[in-house]
Amino acid sequence: MRIPLLVIQQVAVAWVLFFFAAACAGPGSTPTPTPTPLPTHSPVPQAAAHLGTVNLPDDEGIHLAPVEWWYFNGHLDGSNGNRYSFHFVTFIIVTSDGQIPQLMQLSLADHGAGLYLTDEMPALVNNLQPTKGLFTFDIEEWHMSGAVTGVESAYELVFNAGGYTLDLAAKSQSPAVLHQEEGLVDLGRAGKTYYYSRPKLDISGTLTQNGMPVQVAGKAWMDHQWGDLNTLPIGWDWASLQMDDGSELMISLVWDSSTGEPITSYGTYVPGEIVGQSTVGASSMSRHLPGDAISLTSKDAWRSPATGVEYPSGWLLEVSSLELAVNLVPIQENAEFGDSLYVPIAYWEGAVAISGTKHGDKITGKGFVELVGYDKVPPEARLP
Repeated sequence: MRIPLLVIQQVAVAWVLFFFAAACAGPGSTPTPTPTPLPTHSPVPQAAAHLGTVNLPDDEGIHLAPVEWWYFNGHLDGSNGNRYSFHFVTFIIVTSDGQIPQLMQLSLADHGAGLYLTDEMPALVNNLQPTKGLFTFDIEEWHMSGAVTGVESAYELVFNAGGYTLDLAAKSQSPAVLHQEEGLVDLGRAGKTYYYSRPKLDISGTLTQNGMPVQVAGKAWMDHQWGDLNTLPIGWDWASLQMDDGSELMISLVWDSSTGEPITSYGTYVPGEIVGQSTVGASSMSRHLPGDAISLTSKDAWRSPATGVEYPSGWLLEVSSLELAVNLVPIQENAEFGDSLYVPIAYWEGAVAISGTKHGDKITGKGFVELVGYDKVPPEARLP
């Protein structure tokens, strides 16, 4: 589950009006976006009309579904001894009148400097066409692309923020993982989406800070999700975990952001032994985790000085079927994306350190946590 897809779907028309106003304003004039009444969502035809399993490599491409996004997070070690983390995402929306707004967002954390930078780029891409097995997106100097050959996939990511520029290449080290076994995820009354991940990417490239290049390398995670969801007030706690024994874990807890009541939860576990095996072997070894096997308990809270939103901070994650109990400790408490001009929602997206036990053995690792909906839920209804 990714960043505020339902809200993005609602404000798509507002984007279109903004782009139109910008075009009419002429050179040298940049209009300021103003609040636009949000329309009631109308279902639109979904290009991925089949309600079956995810079909790779074709489904790596662009579907022109009502909502679709490609998301990456990563942990990087620099040749200068510094550590960094990032998330980089492209959203594509198809509105009921055929407009196709696009939004790219990113965060970049310099752990040593204690910096957390965010930025975004919008575009209107009405000439976008469906593709199979590949995708390419460019807005100004930002670039995201990917292509799949067999079970191997390769990606290029280029973006900048606050004096930092990253030029990265990533390759898959394991087959894609289909969530809820076949890649069609049931979110209860919130609807259904197609969803798969590539949880083990080797990533490397160059980070340039104020003109000084540094070689970086590490691990990354990729998500691709598309579909048509109901416009409901939902929030979620989502985590991607890459553990040092080679295993990966994704969990998603979806809840009603107006009441704090749970809607659904699920997870997917991939044992380290699947590395190098076929897609069929990987699918048989990855495990769907039902919600009643997952417990996520926050240990503390952090209140944003910028937005006033209070987020849980630091968690104990327990998965009974894996005999897993790990602490997720934020690398930086201040990891809020709260100043978007195009998405009227604040969310928390940051790197975490993993430590604990699995089957009685010590385990460590790195991960990402995403928190959406905490700016909407009343304080008395907040989840524990």
